[in-house]
Amino acid sequence: MQLPRAMSRSLLALAVIAVLLLLRPPAQAADEISSHSSSSKLQTERLLVTRGNLRFGNVAVGRQKTQTLTISNLGNSDITLLQVIAHGQGFSVNGLDLPLILASGENFTFNCVFAPRTRGDSSGAISFISDDSTQVLESEMTGTGIDGNALTVEPATMNFGAVQVGSSHIQSGKLTAADKAVTIFSAGSNSPDFVLSGLSFPLTIPAWGSQQFSVTFTPRAGVGASAVLFFTDVPGTSTPLAVESLNGMGASSQGDSVDLSWNASTSQNVIGYNIYRGLKSGGPYSKINPVLNASTAYTDTSVASGNTYYYVTTAVNSSDEESGYSNQARATIP
Repeated sequence: MQLPRAMSRSLLALAVIAVLLLLRPPAQAADEISSHSSSSKLQTERLLVTRGNLRFGNVAVGRQKTQTLTISNLGNSDITLLQVIAHGQGFSVNGLDLPLILASGENFTFNCVFAPRTRGDSSGAISFISDDSTQVLESEMTGTGIDGNALTVEPATMNFGAVQVGSSHIQSGKLTAADKAVTIFSAGSNSPDFVLSGLSFPLTIPAWGSQQFSVTFTPRAGVGASAVLFFTDVPGTSTPLAVESLNGMGASSQGDSVDLSWNASTSQNVIGYNIYRGLKSGGPYSKINPVLNASTAYTDTSVASGNTYYYVTTAVNSSDEESGYSNQARATIP
């Protein structure tokens, strides 16, 4: 791991510990998945799950969403998978015929399902139990049950972080309809610092369809800014279909920056990396690279004096699959 270069003004050194989680399970770096599950450290010599957690997002009550999970045998002998248990309300697995024997180097992919029965956030886990008593591995799962006729907006909070005054930063969002078509007649934010683009009204989103949009943050002063982005189905109504929180900070142009670097992922077919930043330890994080970063280094120039920032990275492969977050790095700007 190399130490990042000195910041342009403060000469503050940031030791970035960014061990990227694997999109696929190469044996030589299996221990990297341990940042998702404390129990996975016991399994890294033999068993590995390709993704440390599954995020199902919003799913309408009465419907279901399926994601795949792959388990691999990294050992030199056969492993018999005895049980795969889904914990948590609304979560289940299918596509498995147990007991399952995995030969050395063999992978097996199966389905994980989230079918919420009630509204609200749900969390759970999948436990993998093999004939080796030490091979117990858990993969975390999260999802949110929503009304069937709801319009949802993602992310619920769009955090732009610090942006230089006079400069702009763009982030993308997504609107999703559930089991009924939704017509949106208007949308906007209650602050001129945040401008919505990419939509034409009236806009009809079909059942289970989605629509991308963009928000541009252009701070006018070196202070914190916040706003609400609203989407309405009736002209002039005071009750929106959906809202999204927006926040950011205007940073004075003082030449501060944070240089980041990390070890390259040893996964197959990795084509680049995303860099995420938050204002609190543990997130929430917002992506700060406008396009996929092909190298293992990045300079964040949109930082403000007196702030502390928290960084994580992810790896993206040629199938547009993104790994979980890396370990977190911290930088304080004097």
